[in-house]
Amino acid sequence: MKKSILLLLLNISMLSAQENEIFLMRFHEMEVSGNQSEFISANKNYFKPLASQAIKDKKWAGWQMLQSVTESNKFIFIHYYNSPKQYETPNNVFSSEVAEKLGLESPKWDSFELKTTAPMDIYQVFSVVNGNSQSNYWVRNDYKFNNRQTFIDNHKLFAELLAKKMQKEMEGFNHGAAINLTFNESENGETVSYNGVSFDGFASLEQLLTNRAYKENPEINKNLQNSINKFINEVEKKGVADFATANKSTVWRLVDEAWN
Repeated sequence: MKKSILLLLLNISMLSAQENEIFLMRFHEMEVSGNQSEFISANKNYFKPLASQAIKDKKWAGWQMLQSVTESNKFIFIHYYNSPKQYETPNNVFSSEVAEKLGLESPKWDSFELKTTAPMDIYQVFSVVNGNSQSNYWVRNDYKFNNRQTFIDNHKLFAELLAKKMQKEMEGFNHGAAINLTFNESENGETVSYNGVSFDGFASLEQLLTNRAYKENPEINKNLQNSINKFINEVEKKGVADFATANKSTVWRLVDEAWN
Protein backbone atom coordinates (compact mmCIF):
# COMPACT_ATOMS: atom_id res chain seq x y z
CA MET A 1 0.00 0.00 0.00
CA LYS A 2 1.28 3.44 -0.86
CA LYS A 3 2.20 5.49 2.16
CA SER A 4 0.33 8.75 2.55
CA ILE A 5 1.80 12.21 2.95
CA LEU A 6 4.15 12.59 5.91
CA LEU A 7 3.95 8.87 6.80
CA LEU A 8 7.69 8.44 6.50
CA LEU A 9 8.22 11.07 9.14
CA LEU A 10 5.89 9.23 11.46
CA ASN A 11 7.71 5.95 10.87
CA ILE A 12 10.96 7.44 12.09
CA SER A 13 9.27 8.46 15.32
CA MET A 14 9.61 12.18 14.95
CA LEU A 15 7.22 12.81 17.80
CA SER A 16 8.64 10.34 20.29
CA ALA A 17 12.22 9.34 20.91
CA GLN A 18 13.76 11.93 18.61
CA GLU A 19 11.83 15.06 19.53
CA ASN A 20 14.89 17.26 18.99
CA GLU A 21 15.56 15.92 15.49
CA ILE A 22 14.65 18.30 12.66
CA PHE A 23 12.69 16.86 9.73
CA LEU A 24 12.24 19.01 6.67
CA MET A 25 10.08 19.28 3.60
CA ARG A 26 10.63 21.58 0.64
CA PHE A 27 7.91 22.78 -1.70
CA HIS A 28 8.47 23.19 -5.43
CA GLU A 29 5.39 24.83 -6.92
CA MET A 30 5.01 25.12 -10.68
CA GLU A 31 2.65 25.75 -13.56
CA VAL A 32 2.69 23.54 -16.64
CA SER A 33 1.67 24.51 -20.14
CA GLY A 34 1.39 22.19 -23.12
CA ASN A 35 0.73 18.48 -22.81
CA GLN A 36 -0.16 17.91 -19.15
CA SER A 37 -0.66 14.18 -19.67
CA GLU A 38 2.89 13.86 -20.97
CA PHE A 39 4.17 15.89 -18.00
CA ILE A 40 2.42 13.57 -15.54
CA SER A 41 3.69 10.54 -17.41
CA ALA A 42 7.23 11.94 -17.32
CA ASN A 43 7.04 12.22 -13.54
CA LYS A 44 5.57 8.76 -13.04
CA ASN A 45 7.95 6.97 -15.40
CA TYR A 46 11.13 9.04 -15.27
CA PHE A 47 11.37 11.28 -12.20
CA LYS A 48 9.75 8.88 -9.73
CA PRO A 49 12.30 6.08 -10.36
CA LEU A 50 15.08 8.65 -9.93
CA ALA A 51 13.47 9.88 -6.72
CA SER A 52 13.21 6.30 -5.47
CA GLN A 53 16.87 5.66 -6.23
CA ALA A 54 17.81 8.86 -4.38
CA ILE A 55 15.94 7.57 -1.33
CA LYS A 56 17.88 4.30 -1.52
CA ASP A 57 21.09 6.33 -1.78
CA LYS A 58 19.99 8.40 1.26
CA LYS A 59 20.07 11.65 -0.70
CA TRP A 60 16.62 12.51 0.62
CA ALA A 61 13.71 10.83 2.41
CA GLY A 62 10.70 11.08 0.12
CA TRP A 63 9.06 12.63 -2.94
CA GLN A 64 5.47 13.53 -3.73
CA MET A 65 3.55 15.06 -6.61
CA LEU A 66 0.24 16.89 -6.07
CA GLN A 67 -2.06 18.47 -8.67
CA SER A 68 -4.50 21.29 -7.98
CA VAL A 69 -8.15 20.24 -8.13
CA THR A 70 -9.36 23.69 -9.22
CA GLU A 71 -6.43 24.70 -11.49
CA SER A 72 -5.20 21.54 -13.18
CA ASN A 73 -2.07 23.18 -14.62
CA LYS A 74 -0.69 23.81 -11.12
CA PHE A 75 1.45 21.23 -9.31
CA ILE A 76 3.33 20.96 -6.04
CA PHE A 77 6.30 18.69 -5.56
CA ILE A 78 7.23 17.98 -1.94
CA HIS A 79 10.74 16.81 -1.14
CA TYR A 80 11.44 15.31 2.31
CA TYR A 81 14.71 15.28 4.25
CA ASN A 82 15.60 13.46 7.46
CA SER A 83 17.79 16.32 8.69
CA PRO A 84 19.31 19.68 7.71
CA LYS A 85 22.58 17.84 7.07
CA GLN A 86 20.90 15.59 4.51
CA TYR A 87 19.37 18.64 2.84
CA GLU A 88 22.69 20.52 2.72
CA THR A 89 24.74 17.61 1.38
CA PRO A 90 25.29 18.22 -2.37
CA ASN A 91 23.50 15.72 -4.55
CA ASN A 92 22.06 15.46 -8.02
CA VAL A 93 18.84 13.56 -7.50
CA PHE A 94 17.72 13.74 -11.12
CA SER A 95 21.07 12.86 -12.65
CA SER A 96 21.03 11.85 -16.31
CA GLU A 97 23.81 9.36 -15.53
CA VAL A 98 21.62 7.61 -12.95
CA ALA A 99 18.71 7.67 -15.40
CA GLU A 100 20.89 5.92 -17.97
CA LYS A 101 21.97 3.29 -15.44
CA LEU A 102 18.31 2.66 -14.58
CA GLY A 103 17.45 2.34 -18.25
CA LEU A 104 14.93 5.19 -18.16
CA GLU A 105 13.53 6.63 -21.36
CA SER A 106 13.91 10.39 -21.59
CA PRO A 107 10.60 12.32 -21.52
CA LYS A 108 9.36 14.32 -24.49
CA TRP A 109 10.74 17.59 -23.15
CA ASP A 110 9.39 19.68 -26.01
CA SER A 111 5.78 18.65 -25.29
CA PHE A 112 5.42 20.78 -22.15
CA GLU A 113 6.88 23.86 -20.47
CA LEU A 114 7.45 24.46 -16.75
CA LYS A 115 7.44 27.64 -14.72
CA THR A 116 8.32 27.77 -11.02
CA THR A 117 5.72 29.98 -9.34
CA ALA A 118 6.95 30.37 -5.75
CA PRO A 119 10.17 30.27 -3.71
CA MET A 120 11.25 26.75 -2.83
CA ASP A 121 10.73 27.29 0.87
CA ILE A 122 11.85 24.79 3.49
CA TYR A 123 9.51 23.78 6.30
CA GLN A 124 10.05 21.94 9.57
CA VAL A 125 7.40 19.31 10.24
CA PHE A 126 6.44 19.35 13.92
CA SER A 127 3.14 17.45 14.05
CA VAL A 128 1.94 14.30 12.32
CA VAL A 129 -1.18 12.18 12.75
CA ASN A 130 -1.28 9.26 10.37
CA GLY A 131 -3.30 6.07 10.20
CA ASN A 132 -3.18 3.00 8.02
CA SER A 133 -5.51 4.31 5.32
CA GLN A 134 -4.55 6.23 2.20
CA SER A 135 -5.25 9.93 1.68
CA ASN A 136 -5.78 10.66 -2.01
CA TYR A 137 -6.92 14.28 -1.68
CA TRP A 138 -5.52 17.01 0.53
CA VAL A 139 -6.58 20.38 1.85
CA ARG A 140 -3.51 22.57 2.15
CA ASN A 141 -3.99 25.29 4.76
CA ASP A 142 -1.52 28.20 4.68
CA TYR A 143 -1.32 30.49 7.70
CA LYS A 144 0.13 33.80 8.81
CA PHE A 145 1.03 33.94 12.49
CA ASN A 146 2.91 36.31 14.79
CA ASN A 147 3.60 33.86 17.61
CA ARG A 148 5.23 30.64 16.44
CA GLN A 149 4.80 28.82 19.74
CA THR A 150 1.06 29.54 19.78
CA PHE A 151 0.72 28.15 16.27
CA ILE A 152 2.64 25.01 17.23
CA ASP A 153 0.78 24.46 20.50
CA ASN A 154 -2.63 24.83 18.82
CA HIS A 155 -1.80 22.25 16.14
CA LYS A 156 -0.32 19.81 18.64
CA LEU A 157 -3.54 19.99 20.66
CA PHE A 158 -5.55 19.51 17.47
CA ALA A 159 -3.48 16.44 16.64
CA GLU A 160 -3.83 14.93 20.10
CA LEU A 161 -7.44 15.79 20.97
CA LEU A 162 -9.25 15.89 17.64
CA ALA A 163 -7.31 14.55 14.64
CA LYS A 164 -6.80 11.12 16.19
CA LYS A 165 -10.54 10.88 16.88
CA MET A 166 -11.32 11.99 13.30
CA GLN A 167 -9.11 9.18 12.01
CA LYS A 168 -11.29 6.64 13.79
CA GLU A 169 -14.45 8.16 12.33
CA MET A 170 -13.17 8.91 8.80
CA GLU A 171 -11.21 6.40 6.76
CA GLY A 172 -8.43 8.14 4.88
CA PHE A 173 -8.09 11.11 7.22
CA ASN A 174 -4.52 12.12 8.00
CA HIS A 175 -2.99 15.37 9.25
CA GLY A 176 0.33 17.18 9.47
CA ALA A 177 1.63 20.68 10.25
CA ALA A 178 4.88 22.56 9.67
CA ILE A 179 6.55 25.97 10.00
CA ASN A 180 8.52 27.90 7.39
CA LEU A 181 12.23 28.12 8.21
CA THR A 182 13.51 30.06 5.20
CA PHE A 183 11.23 33.07 4.68
CA ASN A 184 9.31 35.51 6.84
CA GLU A 185 8.19 39.07 6.16
CA SER A 186 6.68 41.47 8.69
CA GLU A 187 5.59 45.11 8.89
CA ASN A 188 5.01 47.06 12.10
CA GLY A 189 5.36 43.89 14.14
CA GLU A 190 2.79 41.97 12.09
CA THR A 191 3.64 39.02 9.84
CA VAL A 192 2.56 39.62 6.24
CA SER A 193 3.90 36.39 4.69
CA TYR A 194 2.45 32.91 5.05
CA ASN A 195 4.77 31.16 7.47
CA GLY A 196 2.88 28.04 8.56
CA VAL A 197 1.10 25.19 6.81
CA SER A 198 -1.05 22.18 7.61
CA PHE A 199 -2.44 19.35 5.51
CA ASP A 200 -5.71 17.47 6.05
CA GLY A 201 -6.03 14.30 3.99
CA PHE A 202 -9.15 12.50 2.77
CA ALA A 203 -9.77 9.19 1.03
CA SER A 204 -11.71 10.76 -1.85
CA LEU A 205 -12.80 14.11 -3.21
CA GLU A 206 -16.38 13.19 -2.32
CA GLN A 207 -15.39 12.68 1.30
CA LEU A 208 -13.45 15.95 1.37
CA LEU A 209 -16.31 18.01 -0.10
CA THR A 210 -18.94 16.34 2.08
CA ASN A 211 -16.88 17.07 5.18
CA ARG A 212 -16.54 20.77 4.29
CA ALA A 213 -20.10 21.30 3.04
CA TYR A 214 -22.84 23.19 4.90
CA LYS A 215 -25.67 20.98 6.16
CA GLU A 216 -29.06 22.31 7.23
CA ASN A 217 -29.71 19.60 9.81
CA PRO A 218 -26.47 17.68 10.22
CA GLU A 219 -26.42 14.33 11.93
CA ILE A 220 -24.53 14.76 15.19
CA ASN A 221 -21.71 12.33 15.92
CA LYS A 222 -21.67 12.55 19.70
CA ASN A 223 -18.21 11.03 20.11
CA LEU A 224 -16.68 13.41 17.59
CA GLN A 225 -18.63 16.38 18.97
CA ASN A 226 -17.31 15.64 22.46
CA SER A 227 -13.76 15.68 21.06
CA ILE A 228 -14.43 18.98 19.28
CA ASN A 229 -15.75 20.52 22.49
CA LYS A 230 -12.76 19.23 24.44
CA PHE A 231 -10.37 20.69 21.88
CA ILE A 232 -12.12 24.08 21.91
CA ASN A 233 -12.08 24.21 25.71
CA GLU A 234 -8.44 23.21 25.90
CA VAL A 235 -7.13 25.77 23.38
CA GLU A 236 -9.10 28.50 25.11
CA LYS A 237 -7.80 27.38 28.49
CA LYS A 238 -4.20 27.45 27.25
CA GLY A 239 -4.67 30.74 25.37
CA VAL A 240 -3.83 29.34 21.94
CA ALA A 241 -7.25 29.59 20.25
CA ASP A 242 -6.22 32.62 18.15
CA PHE A 243 -3.15 31.12 16.54
CA ALA A 244 -3.21 32.85 13.13
CA THR A 245 -3.96 36.27 11.67
CA ALA A 246 -4.89 34.96 8.21
CA ASN A 247 -5.23 31.70 6.35
CA LYS A 248 -6.10 30.30 2.92
CA SER A 249 -7.03 26.79 1.80
CA THR A 250 -6.50 24.97 -1.49
CA VAL A 251 -7.39 21.41 -2.56
CA TRP A 252 -4.92 18.99 -4.14
CA ARG A 253 -4.94 15.49 -5.63
CA LEU A 254 -2.13 13.04 -4.90
CA VAL A 255 -0.67 12.06 -8.29
CA ASP A 256 2.25 9.89 -7.17
CA GLU A 257 4.89 9.45 -4.50
CA ALA A 258 8.10 7.63 -3.60
CA TRP A 259 9.18 6.41 -0.16
CA ASN A 260 11.38 3.73 1.34
